[in-house]
Amino acid sequence: MNRIVNPNHTHRELAYRDQWLALLNKNGVRPPSALQVIEIPGIVVQMTKGEPAGTLHLEGAPGNVLMVNLSPVQDLRQIRDRRSFTSNMLHWDMTLMPAGVPSQWSWNNTCDRLDLIIAPHALGEEYRMEAIDRFLFRDRELESVCRELCRELTLPAKTDRLQVEILAIQAASVLQRNYATGSSKALNVPRGGLSHRRACLILEYVEANLGRSLSIRELAGIAQLGPYHFVRMFKHTLGLTPYQYVLERRIARAKDLLQDSSLPLVEIGLSLGFSTQSHFTTAFHRLVGVTPKEFRKLVCAMTYHN
Repeated sequence: MNRIVNPNHTHRELAYRDQWLALLNKNGVRPPSALQVIEIPGIVVQMTKGEPAGTLHLEGAPGNVLMVNLSPVQDLRQIRDRRSFTSNMLHWDMTLMPAGVPSQWSWNNTCDRLDLIIAPHALGEEYRMEAIDRFLFRDRELESVCRELCRELTLPAKTDRLQVEILAIQAASVLQRNYATGSSKALNVPRGGLSHRRACLILEYVEANLGRSLSIRELAGIAQLGPYHFVRMFKHTLGLTPYQYVLERRIARAKDLLQDSSLPLVEIGLSLGFSTQSHFTTAFHRLVGVTPKEFRKLVCAMTYHN
């Protein structure tokens, strides 16, 4: 099995991953060829590739569970609260299960899928998600977000935790808006942006912490907002998502360091929160159009000619 272990994975993520593998083993299911787990506040994102056919008996999950089929076709049987459902799940078909529901899952083909386990208060204390039990459905908006999540999880350089958190919040907000029960179902879309004071506090905090991992819940706490409202209000104010803004500031700082210091590229990347030189190079090239090494050469050449 390809043991995908990123040095930036938390102990909780590694523990969750090992628990899942132990559960497969307990049910006589061989391990998948690849398993990626990212935990952000209130949400666990798990992408599985090549999980062999088998049957799983699961206790009720602590959060609402969205499963997205990434296989071409998956012959799946689900049993929840003595209700059973058998179907051929097509690519991007989905199934949704409320928190705390025991279940049994049986599949006859090798399984590729994306799972989101969403805690009831993942979108903030003012909301409690109580998902509707849906055995099989399709949703274009959810599919679009999940495609972006899959892309982020399979990037060759490194998964960016902040971007995963934003996408997971987007997915949770769609579920809360369209597939949840109770009086808290509706999400009040914020009409305005952040106040000038709150925006300044957040931008100052980001600037002082470019060298480490940042989370939406952390930034939202500074603004005294829930994560869902914070992401929308931040973009309304700055025209960028928090991830886009942080990335742009890291690259801007990197350009300054490349011009004004002789620090090795790997040290510059690590000092700005990139886990590897490859991650730094990929992000820099995407925004600037050249690699950090090429940028430094261009700057040196311009300085020499001047």
